[in-house]
Amino acid sequence: MDSFRVKMGNDEFILFIRKNFPNCGLTNDVLGKRIWSWLSGNATASASQIEPDKPCYWGSQGSFISDIQLPKTAMQFEFNAVVLSELYRFLISIGRE
Repeated sequence: MDSFRVKMGNDEFILFIRKNFPNCGLTNDVLGKRIWSWLSGNATASASQIEPDKPCYWGSQGSFISDIQLPKTAMQFEFNAVVLSELYRFLISIGRE
């Protein structure tokens, strides 16, 4: 079966963590590095970085922008969609830290 490649970024993954694990104390830079480490280390993902520091949809100003809330910009990736459920299990595990 051919895999569909998706384009998603750390902004979407960090938002998922912040919404579901509001007490997660890991900073955005730590989360971003760990997410890329997981994606790049997963052979099935066949991930690549496609755009560094893309502005986030929610903008760069607001009380919700900080190192432990939401980022201003985020790395964007392209990877095989077949790893999404495994990736979200990983996000849940780091959100619980």
